[in-house]
Amino acid sequence: MNYQEFKPSERLGKLIDSYWFLSNINQYTKQRVLPDGFIDIIFNLGKSNSPIPKDTIVVSGMMTKFFNASLATDTELLGIRFKSGQLSILTNHPLFEIKNKIVDACEIIPELSHKKLGQLEEHKNIEKKLELIESVICKILSTKKSPTDSLITSVTDFILNSSELMHISKLAKNHYISLRQLERRFKNKVGVTVKEFTSIVRFNRTINSIANNPDRSLLHLAFDNGYYDHSHLTNEIKRFSGQIPSEFR
Repeated sequence: MNYQEFKPSERLGKLIDSYWFLSNINQYTKQRVLPDGFIDIIFNLGKSNSPIPKDTIVVSGMMTKFFNASLATDTELLGIRFKSGQLSILTNHPLFEIKNKIVDACEIIPELSHKKLGQLEEHKNIEKKLELIESVICKILSTKKSPTDSLITSVTDFILNSSELMHISKLAKNHYISLRQLERRFKNKVGVTVKEFTSIVRFNRTINSIANNPDRSLLHLAFDNGYYDHSHLTNEIKRFSGQIPSEFR
């Protein structure tokens, strides 16, 4: 399996976390996909129907559980991984409605017609494909009047960058907004509740800690990452990944 990641240009750096390209060139494989706190637009450029229909552009909603993707030898996928809350700049569609779903991109971003696939397939060079994607995204942005939701960006940035597990009521108070308004806006813009997003971020932080600290006990790593005990850590890791913590060593 060939997997590559590419950084966006400076003009889209605040919107897009990365681009990724996946092709399965040797044999049929299965890949476990874990929740990562992002929403992706995915272009299926291959001949395979797995894990998404061929000749389609889809949006993969925010995940709160793992799934097993089957990858055929002719799989060729190109993805845009949006920073948390930033896909909402391109659509007014409530993103919590596509949680744990893969939907046709045209349903929420009509400008992403399947004609774009043909244009991408004309370019063999991955850099040229990315240039075309960036021009498409910039063109869509030029037609939108809704700016970035700075409050939601501030909340997601705090959750992503702080080791402090702050209760949502305090987050709301610190951002001068009611708890109910924060929950509603966050679900619409990010795709999950604040609690779900915080749990996904902690899960990813924890599995990285487990992988990078092989000599530290799981109990200490549980405490380091805000879990009550070893059992709490194990249950949360299994819920998101289907695996036990030691499998990430």
